[in-house]
Amino acid sequence: MRFSAIPAACVLSIAMSVAAAPAFAAAAAEEMRVMGPIQKVEGTTITARNADGKDVTFKATGRIVSNQKIGLDFLKPGLSVALDTTMRDGKQVVTHVHTQGWHRAPGTYATRPLVSDANVTRHLGRIASVEKIPTGVRMKVTHEGGQSEATVDVPANVPVLYHNVEHTPDKVRPGAIVMATVSKNQAGELASGFVTVEVGADKPIVIPD
Repeated sequence: MRFSAIPAACVLSIAMSVAAAPAFAAAAAEEMRVMGPIQKVEGTTITARNADGKDVTFKATGRIVSNQKIGLDFLKPGLSVALDTTMRDGKQVVTHVHTQGWHRAPGTYATRPLVSDANVTRHLGRIASVEKIPTGVRMKVTHEGGQSEATVDVPANVPVLYHNVEHTPDKVRPGAIVMATVSKNQAGELASGFVTVEVGADKPIVIPD
């Protein structure tokens, strides 16, 4: 059996990663998922009753959206898209697709494994083309950054398929379900830059992360 010496730079990199792990864990621990009926709205400040029965008050500082269920015919070139793929019986399977009308900020990742299931890959990008096939549609996606792409077959019975519809703050109303990941801002207040609310028959859809 042959062993190779580990370069000093690799040792330093590993050490830095280990040292940084608690910081990343602490940052993740500061985030909290809020999902439940809205109790009160004052301007951009929302109070919601979380799943544990406790009320959480936070500020909505960014986009407010609802999750509108759509059909495959909604998928068009130019839309920003997020989708999840995994391998089953040697075949790539799409388990989730959602779209939005705005583009993501430069530097957004192209692909990553889900935290909850490393066997599932999240793709972010823009739809380049869509063609109908007997089982659904074949969709070509140019990943964020433009350095890679993926072609996937989206079946007619894909489990999760929706579009993020952007809304003004007046759509946030008591009694509606709200979903947000909140953390403390520089002022020490809980805030969220992306809030999903129930609008009409469209309730927030939970997808794995």
